[in-house]
Amino acid sequence: MKKITLLLFSLTAFWGFSQNTVTADPAAAWLSYMNVFDTGGNFQFGQGGAQWTLANLQTTIGASDITLQPNFNAYAENVGGTPGDIAYWTNSPDGGTTPGPTGNKLMEASTFVEPGPSFNEEDLTFSGVVTSNTLAGTVNGGFAYTTEFFIKALDPAASFSDALGGAYVLPLPSSGAFSVTVTGGELTAGLIVQYGFRIYGLNANPDDEATLGSVVVGATAGINDFDLAKFNVYPNPSNNVWNIKGQQTVDKVEVYDVLGKQVMTVKPNDSDIELDASTLPKGLYFAKMTTDLGSNTIKLIKN
Repeated sequence: MKKITLLLFSLTAFWGFSQNTVTADPAAAWLSYMNVFDTGGNFQFGQGGAQWTLANLQTTIGASDITLQPNFNAYAENVGGTPGDIAYWTNSPDGGTTPGPTGNKLMEASTFVEPGPSFNEEDLTFSGVVTSNTLAGTVNGGFAYTTEFFIKALDPAASFSDALGGAYVLPLPSSGAFSVTVTGGELTAGLIVQYGFRIYGLNANPDDEATLGSVVVGATAGINDFDLAKFNVYPNPSNNVWNIKGQQTVDKVEVYDVLGKQVMTVKPNDSDIELDASTLPKGLYFAKMTTDLGSNTIKLIKN
């Protein structure tokens, strides 16, 4: 297995790198990969290609959009199998004699584009728009479904060692535009560049398909309006406080560390924001800024 190298991302392109801009375009060459974990989050295996096609992931590439659904293919294909298969893929109450009502594995389904080595050492922006998000918050057993968009870099020389990968960027918004940029200095030569989406949660019973919901994404719409949602940060780096000024009212700010852990949430309802960094450890952080136009991400540095 390949180890996913943690990706640092920024909305500020550094001089010295040219720019690649991509969108959630259904016409792109979308690929598929599934990582499987037990319900305790322990990695089991990963497969792509013919074993886990886009259809098996429950990803539908339409004429103008992409629909992401929780996986129920694994349950469907094994519910009539051996007792071992039934027990492995469903929460069977009797060791596989009777299929359980829900799945028994956490599925990390990635729908992505791998643009090739020409994207190494080049700034990369990936953007799109969420046109519908009806994804179920939780399923039986209290497991939640999540969807995220990402740019990531894989190290082909390393082995898979992190249960959840650690390379994903931010949750997709409930609606509206999203965008993230990674500098060419972080997409170094030799790494495999990917951009796309991840949906994560319990493998589902097909009988529950109607209640599971989905997320529908497409190429960015209204980009001129979304471009207004830009933000200036000062000082950055900061010792104690980040002051953020934008041209749009910010409904919510979510701050994440480089491992994707949320460390702060505020709801300013203002275009001028002050974030208290005094209690945070030194390092790199990312703030997801949510406005009426969508969400955007800025890089923050704590001295």
